[in-house]
Amino acid sequence: MIDQIQQIVQQLTEKAVSGNENISNNLAGNVAKETGSSLMEGLKSAVSGGNMSDVMNMFSGADVNSLTSNPVVKNIIDSLSSKLGTNVGLDANTSSNFAGSVIPQVLSTVLDKVKSGDFNISEILSSFSGGSSMLDQNGDGKLGIDDAISAVTKGGLGDMLGGLFKK
Repeated sequence: MIDQIQQIVQQLTEKAVSGNENISNNLAGNVAKETGSSLMEGLKSAVSGGNMSDVMNMFSGADVNSLTSNPVVKNIIDSLSSKLGTNVGLDANTSSNFAGSVIPQVLSTVLDKVKSGDFNISEILSSFSGGSSMLDQNGDGKLGIDDAISAVTKGGLGDMLGGLFKK
């Protein structure tokens, strides 16, 4: 699943670079690399740091505009903006504008795939927590109905996921 997310990053980054007169097309590969690493590191940091409420809020986001107000997304945008300046040599304004545009596009595309069933949210979260997802309540390495029952009856995950399905 991470490979599929990386493909989305690559495609959207190349498209955004080709449409940006402030970024040379020969930098597309470096920009895509930094975009992917910022996204993956940001999500991994949020999941492993226990920031699940913001992560779940991000995955329940209604549109691209709501994504930019999420603290996890803001951190990813800030990280990418910094990396584009430091590692790719883009000026601060170009870096900031690019990061603020491409990260919400990538996440929106991933969210669309989660909503359509093409991506599994538990697999995504598990991959960012080093394979040991907080969703695996009994620690057997698999997600099953027993995990779901345990998560809901223990309260924490049930309370957190409850907000995901509210209107």
